[in-house]
Amino acid sequence: MAGRRVVQAVLDQALAAGVGVFAALAVGLVVIPLLQWGWVPPKAILWGPVITFFAVNYACDAVIQIWVPARRGGVTPGMLVMGLRVETLRGGPPKVRAYVFRWLLFTVDGLLFGLVAVVSIVVTRRRQRIGDLVARTLVVRAGPRTSG
Repeated sequence: MAGRRVVQAVLDQALAAGVGVFAALAVGLVVIPLLQWGWVPPKAILWGPVITFFAVNYACDAVIQIWVPARRGGVTPGMLVMGLRVETLRGGPPKVRAYVFRWLLFTVDGLLFGLVAVVSIVVTRRRQRIGDLVARTLVVRAGPRTSG
């Protein structure tokens, strides 16, 4: 299960990063003529796309980790591909608050390139990362819910 969760996390992050790269390229294409016309300072050619990438990546990650699973039965795009779903400890659908906790605590879980998350998934009885422990959620293989 830990391997599926790692692949799922990589897929979700790749999706957010891809949208961020696309947005950064679009900003770069807009900044180039503005720079040539002297309307923006030279540093804008670097900082415009960089700031855009991080802002869009962060926003997309929030949408993927909070809004999408709250609206789609506990499934992110990566979870859909890997056949996983988020549930509460009782088997029901989590509230938005739980998804927010899971997302915010990914900053802790993501330390050392996700090693903290992998270790917590491997050592906890229910295969939970720190965000799951705080939010009282589980990631399970997709299938019918056990209770509602």
